[in-house]
Amino acid sequence: MRTAALAAACVAVAGLGAGPAAASGEPVTVLPKPRFGPPASAPARPSVRFVVVSSAPLDPGRPMSPLRPPGLRLEGPAGASRHVVVAPGRYAFDFENHAHPPRFVRADRDLVYEQVVWARESGGLLLVETAHSTYARSSYGRNAYLSAVDARTGRLRWRSAALVANADDFVLLDGLVVSGYGFTAEPDYLYAVDLGDGRVRGRLLLPSAPERIARHGRLLTVDTYDHRLVVRVVPA
Repeated sequence: MRTAALAAACVAVAGLGAGPAAASGEPVTVLPKPRFGPPASAPARPSVRFVVVSSAPLDPGRPMSPLRPPGLRLEGPAGASRHVVVAPGRYAFDFENHAHPPRFVRADRDLVYEQVVWARESGGLLLVETAHSTYARSSYGRNAYLSAVDARTGRLRWRSAALVANADDFVLLDGLVVSGYGFTAEPDYLYAVDLGDGRVRGRLLLPSAPERIARHGRLLTVDTYDHRLVVRVVPA
């Protein structure tokens, strides 16, 4: 029994396990379960400030085409519960262990699967957003994380605080990951997360839940549920 426990501990330390092949044939590396930290708060000393240049109403019923991360593919059974990030010909990382919060409301068990929403590569890092699509209280606030994984080894470099990312995408700008979080009857924010260590460097209260973020130089277009904002990112 002791030997089995020690073997399991060694696997956990090693952190990586082999899984089945991805749809395109890459062997899948199963990543270990990460820490599910508490929700983000406003930074005590923000180093980044968001300046709203304009804000205009949007039709909440507008049609929206699906987004695809450049150079990557997100996979899951029948296209649902996506938990595998594939870089064709290079790697396939399985984030299944990132999908299950440590606590959840039992009645909401089927709603708290934190699937991969968006992913990007930058400077050897694979940046991955995982979130479920129900209230934060259903997982006791342990939802909507950004994780930075070494794209070569699969090692976790950092993981953000909770409730920073459940929008359809995020963008990269000057050493920052700009992400958004919001949900019905919850505060809605745009976040600046440090690309080097995952810490929140700034945030902006939004009029409704952020859905898509696009970058145009140093300006961002942020489409929320019912508004379109143009936002400038400046040092605090």
